[in-house]
Amino acid sequence: MGDVLIDACGWVALIDGSFNIDIALSKLVGPPQFILIDLILDELEELETSRPRGKKLMLDLLLQRSSIIDYPDMHPDDALIEVALESKIPILTVDANLKRRALEQGIGILEILKGKNIRLVNGL
Repeated sequence: MGDVLIDACGWVALIDGSFNIDIALSKLVGPPQFILIDLILDELEELETSRPRGKKLMLDLLLQRSSIIDYPDMHPDDALIEVALESKIPILTVDANLKRRALEQGIGILEILKGKNIRLVNGL
């Protein structure tokens, strides 16, 4: 099974891109198991409240399929980097700064590209 650490903007891009989550990620990491930090869940819940009714973030699905990690209060990107380093798992993100930081530390990223593509990047 392929553990994937979820960043808020990565999840939003995955949902907005109308991906079949299982098919898209299974090709790269195997059947996905999501790891969700509580700080990221807070961000997603806040984003959910400002989205139109027809553009929900499928948080129920994410919660059903995720292992949730309670983490000390800090910047979410810092928490993602720490968990990814400790667990040796990639981060699903489209955040350019987070991608740069992750790659500089040898953390893999799953990035969503235009044209309904996702790629796994393991180094600079």
